[in-house]
Amino acid sequence: MKKHRKAVEPVEERPELEMDTKMPSETLDNHQEIMEELCQLFNSEDFCDVQLVINEKVFLKAHRVILAIGSDFFRNMFSNDSWQESKQNVIQLKEQDNCVDYFQDFLRYFYTGCITVNAENLFPIYMLSDKYGVLAVKQGCEKFALKNVTNGPISQAIAWCQQAAYMNFKELEEACNKFIALNMMAVAKSPEWLSLEPEYLDSLLSRPDLVVESEFELFRAVKRWLSQNKGHADEILKHVRFPLMAPEDVYDPGFLDTLPEKVKETFSSQSVLVYQVNSLPIETISLFHDVLSPPFSMRLYTSPNFGCSRKMNNFSCSSSVSIEFSTRLFQLRTSWSITTQGSCQDRYRGNPCTSSACPSWTCRVKECNLSGENHDHKLCLLLYKNIDEKWLVCHYKTYDIPHGQDVGLGNLVSKSEREQCMYKNTIFAHFIGKTLWKRP
Repeated sequence: MKKHRKAVEPVEERPELEMDTKMPSETLDNHQEIMEELCQLFNSEDFCDVQLVINEKVFLKAHRVILAIGSDFFRNMFSNDSWQESKQNVIQLKEQDNCVDYFQDFLRYFYTGCITVNAENLFPIYMLSDKYGVLAVKQGCEKFALKNVTNGPISQAIAWCQQAAYMNFKELEEACNKFIALNMMAVAKSPEWLSLEPEYLDSLLSRPDLVVESEFELFRAVKRWLSQNKGHADEILKHVRFPLMAPEDVYDPGFLDTLPEKVKETFSSQSVLVYQVNSLPIETISLFHDVLSPPFSMRLYTSPNFGCSRKMNNFSCSSSVSIEFSTRLFQLRTSWSITTQGSCQDRYRGNPCTSSACPSWTCRVKECNLSGENHDHKLCLLLYKNIDEKWLVCHYKTYDIPHGQDVGLGNLVSKSEREQCMYKNTIFAHFIGKTLWKRP
């Protein structure tokens, strides 16, 4: 006898429960405690599955998973059977000698996410982070280096420049070169001057932002360098701009006798041109020489013949400033005037000065004894920074100054420049009146 199967009644669909947004919730954030536990694993026997041996001198216990998470290099090593180290419990690492002492600090970063970078360990840490693919540390080192180029002495800039060139860190290399060029006379007086490589000095003397006291003082520095680096006179002396020297610089017969024979020949032949440019019209000189070429173009000279310096106390609050100086180039004589307009309104309200409330500066070429048709003028501003009680140039900027016009210079020194350059409420600046010849 067949049993009749009981019909299955359809199940009534129940509506999905909606999350009550009013229900209380709380995020349990214990990442700090977990990080502290992770830090405890650094160089610890606990769960250690690999030992790193650096140059057979430094022995560090580590954990593969942490190394792989923190480094592209180690991730590739442990995930690729073609690496013999992928199955080894002891891994031999070969590093440059200057990196060995800092490898432990570098490895600690894998466990803590923290590392302190300073001028001493900057490049070892940079090289390790580059090799092992730790991008965050590498980028941090780059930012630190670029930020601190102008925060150390000239010797540091020279050393950093050499390291940057070795590591192909172009941005840092150029930043160091700029700082070195802006402080060329400090470099020439440093112990590093005589040991500069010929190729480097050659490139340095070619820079348009070279700041020197005068061309004659630069020549004297080059003469000292050549005394220790014989055989490079031709390639280095070609950068000396003899026409920019003053007649009184080249007149002393006694100085000529102190020069090596090769240098003496060049100096004697070029001395004639010094007298010519200071006695003949520039139009006559241009018939025989390209007056737009480097030998006839001003560098950034800090001697009184080309401008003046000024230490300005309470710079932001200065209510009235008037600076006047004269410059001379060949037969050209120029008088310059730099003044402020207005006064700092914040000063009288008892508030800290803001850039918008500070007085504005203007510059004018007051007098010029030659026709403006054969030349133009620029005002160059050098801003100095006090480093270890020495004033070094850290910024420069230029302004076009047409004849007979008052040219606005704005606040002259921006807020960020004041923050970097102000020392004991003082701004040290140098104003250079520059002349650029036009093609006849």
